[in-house]
Amino acid sequence: MIIFSLAGVLALVTVLAVIPPLRARIRAFFLPETRQILAKTSGYITPRGPFVSVFKISEGGSLMLEIYTTPDDQGNPQLLQKIPLNEIRDGYVNFQGNATNLALSDTDHDGALDILAPTFDEQMTPRLNVFRYNEDLRTFERASAPPASSGH
Repeated sequence: MIIFSLAGVLALVTVLAVIPPLRARIRAFFLPETRQILAKTSGYITPRGPFVSVFKISEGGSLMLEIYTTPDDQGNPQLLQKIPLNEIRDGYVNFQGNATNLALSDTDHDGALDILAPTFDEQMTPRLNVFRYNEDLRTFERASAPPASSGH
């Protein structure tokens, strides 16, 4: 009886390992992917605009920024850009006397606000990701990149 049960379990595990769609469904059932908003900040990037809302999001074991703008009179936000942060651990920084994990600040004194998004790498080394607004392209570009990881 025990041998028959063990054989049944082994057969089930083999079927799950061989059929990827079934494996993905089982994994999603036991380990559902969650999308969590970790932080939000908003403001006018330049005195002329645009007004943006920046969200720091944890999803599927990774961190990303989602930047929305409200270009029309209706107030309907539109996704401007998604930026992967290439780290899995959220970080905090002391900004104007407060601990925060997302901020807008004019770090280079050019009149445009930059996005500050602190993270930690696998060795728990802090990283301050800075993204500057390119007015010509109407996108944010990484101003400070984390060093290349030797583990990949």
